[in-house]
Amino acid sequence: MSQPSKPKEALVVTSHSCQDLSQLTDDIQPSQRVLSSAESLRQITMQLNGLMADTNAALNGEMATLADSSSGALRSADALLRRNQELATALEALQQDRDQLEFQLQELKGKLGRQQREFDREREEKEEHSRREQGALNDQLQVHIQTIGILVAEKTELQSALSQSQQTAKQKAVETEELQGRLKALRERNSDLERKLSTASSQSQVQEKSTKESQREVDRLKTENYRLSKSLEELRQELAELSDKLSRKSKEAEEGTQELAKVRQELSLAQLYAQQLGGSQASEEALGRMEQLHQEKLHFERRAAEYKDAMEQIAAEKQQMTSHYQSYVDSVSQQLETHKTKLAEMSEIKESLEKKLKQLLDKPVLPAVQVCEDPESKVKLEQYEQELATLKATCETQATDNRQLSDLLAEREAQSEELAAALVRLREDHVESSRLLEAIQSEKVAASRALSQNRELKRQLEEMQDVFVKLSNDKLELTEQLQKEQHVTKELGERLGQQEEELRELRDQLATKEGQVQGLEQLSSREHYQQSQLADRVRHYQAQCQLTEILQQELAQAQARTNALVTQNSDLRKALAEKAQMAVDVQEKDSSKVHDLVASLSASVQQLELERDQLVHQLDDQRMQRESLQDQLFEFKKTEEDLLSHEQEEVTRDGYAKLKRAMQQLEDRFKATMEQIANLSDQKQQLEHLVTQLQGETDTIADYIALYQVQRGIMRKRAAEKDDYISQLAKDREDLKAKLAELQCLIVRLLEERQQQSGQSALPLPGKVLTVSSFAEALQNGPSAGDTGSTPFTDSADEVQDATAQKIMHLLTEIESSSAVDGSPVPDTFHPCPVCSGRLLTI
Repeated sequence: MSQPSKPKEALVVTSHSCQDLSQLTDDIQPSQRVLSSAESLRQITMQLNGLMADTNAALNGEMATLADSSSGALRSADALLRRNQELATALEALQQDRDQLEFQLQELKGKLGRQQREFDREREEKEEHSRREQGALNDQLQVHIQTIGILVAEKTELQSALSQSQQTAKQKAVETEELQGRLKALRERNSDLERKLSTASSQSQVQEKSTKESQREVDRLKTENYRLSKSLEELRQELAELSDKLSRKSKEAEEGTQELAKVRQELSLAQLYAQQLGGSQASEEALGRMEQLHQEKLHFERRAAEYKDAMEQIAAEKQQMTSHYQSYVDSVSQQLETHKTKLAEMSEIKESLEKKLKQLLDKPVLPAVQVCEDPESKVKLEQYEQELATLKATCETQATDNRQLSDLLAEREAQSEELAAALVRLREDHVESSRLLEAIQSEKVAASRALSQNRELKRQLEEMQDVFVKLSNDKLELTEQLQKEQHVTKELGERLGQQEEELRELRDQLATKEGQVQGLEQLSSREHYQQSQLADRVRHYQAQCQLTEILQQELAQAQARTNALVTQNSDLRKALAEKAQMAVDVQEKDSSKVHDLVASLSASVQQLELERDQLVHQLDDQRMQRESLQDQLFEFKKTEEDLLSHEQEEVTRDGYAKLKRAMQQLEDRFKATMEQIANLSDQKQQLEHLVTQLQGETDTIADYIALYQVQRGIMRKRAAEKDDYISQLAKDREDLKAKLAELQCLIVRLLEERQQQSGQSALPLPGKVLTVSSFAEALQNGPSAGDTGSTPFTDSADEVQDATAQKIMHLLTEIESSSAVDGSPVPDTFHPCPVCSGRLLTI
């Protein structure tokens, strides 16, 4: 009877245990929605182990064991319920944290989108600005090409001026040789006249005896000769009376009278000639004049050689300036090409980033594998075994899904690193392009300032040119006045010729009457007298020529001053070139050199103004000398008329011819001297024009140097501002890094509090910093502990929440360890060079 009751009791216990199990599953089922996958798997495994133990006990007939197991199952069910409630509260807290983090993530995404739009807008503005700057640079290039053409034209003009100066120097040498020949002829003639004077003095001593007898007659003839000089009609009447009186006189009286007059006239002329000669002073002055002319010739030759050297140096400097400008144009074109390539690369990088971002947004997240369960399969053990098999298969599929997710996560990390690197490169390129655009803008500002300074200097140069034009006009007026004086002198010569013709007629009449009483001695005395008179005339004309020679000397001095100005200008060009080279080599002394250069240029301008005032004073002196020359010519005219009035009786036809030839020679010499003065004035004007051109070139070089210094200063200032801006960005990035670290600490604290509330050590707590690997390992340790003999119940919502928390932690860790945060404030590849562009590769 006892044995049949055991199966019945077993059936009762089994049914009771099944009811408890179904109730337990009904109680567990609502709480499974809030459990994590690891916890649900562990609980399902424990329940399956209890069910297997109860089933075995029921089959073996162990009622006590079955009762104990049922009571233990009830206790474990209560513990599981409490555990599920705790996990549900912790999960709600995590969900709240996740919602907060998602909200922050959305804010960060919106901020990133705004920054991206702002970056696109700034990039479009920079591209438009670079296109405008490129057009401005092309205009500047055309202006520089025109400047080079002007410099080449000025070079040809300078070469032609040099050839003209060389030809002028040759002409001066020929004229100097001619003057030397003339001086030699004058010396010979002077010696002849001295010999004739000695013979005349000996003859005068012989005829002194007969002078006393004819003294009264000589006085009467002198008074009549004086009255004849006043008027031509009176002269003719007096000559008629004299001829009547001379016809009545005897031959002895006529001889005595003629001899006495001749001796007295020769004596007076000899005294006058001795006074004028003044011993050997004239010869010494002639020798000094020759030496001075020789020194001037040597000086002109040295000046011509200096001009030639200066022109060669100017040509070399122009060639150097042309090569420097060509290199500058090439560098600017290369920079424009690099800008174009950079813009193309940036556009390609932007398109690739947009494509990658679109792919990341469109790619769906792999859903968690949901485990299908059948809560109503409680009847048969085979159904539980099938469910256990399905749960094991589900665990395996979840493990494979986890591996796939980890691989996908690694790929996403690699892509994010690539995107971060591309973003860093894009920022570097953007910084470099903005730096280059700012440098171009600074160059444009400096160019505008240089153009304004150039306009001001051109205005000053135009004023100086106006002053030089006035000076040249004054010189032309002086030349015209000299030509007028030359014309007046020519008219005086013609009048003198007419008077001499009239005197010749009178002398012919006198010669017919006096030929009978004059002998060979009278002819010789007249010849000596005519020669002395001609020498006197020659001295007067030489005195006049000395004035013209003085003017020529002053013009030569003006030309020498002009040459000194040209030499000084060439020295200034050398100094400017040396200072420009030193400015390129030494960057620390740019500002002081610019000030020194400006001071030297201002000093040179002041010196040119002083020299201009000196030239004006010299022109005034020349005008005064011209007036004195006119006065001397007027006095010479008076003295000539007096001499003609006194000597008209004794001049013969041969003497008149000789005198006329001498006058013609003197007039030719005077004309040649005036032409030489005109040529010297033209050369002086050409040299002044050359000086103005050289001054313009000096100002242009100074403008280029000042422009270069200003550009360098502005570029340095921009580089300093960029460094400050980069340091500020680095400071902001450090603040962001600190905030992210604080956020991570808060998340770690949350996880620690959840672990403390759970009271279990299934998930290992990390240290001070929570990493992705530790968190993933902690999640995987839970299900691995319960895989030995338990079947879990899965929940897709819990897995999604855990995966989201894991992704948030991973993203935070990735942001913290990104290359955009790590590193120095200024990258190693950044060098503040105003010329280089692009990325710097360290080899």
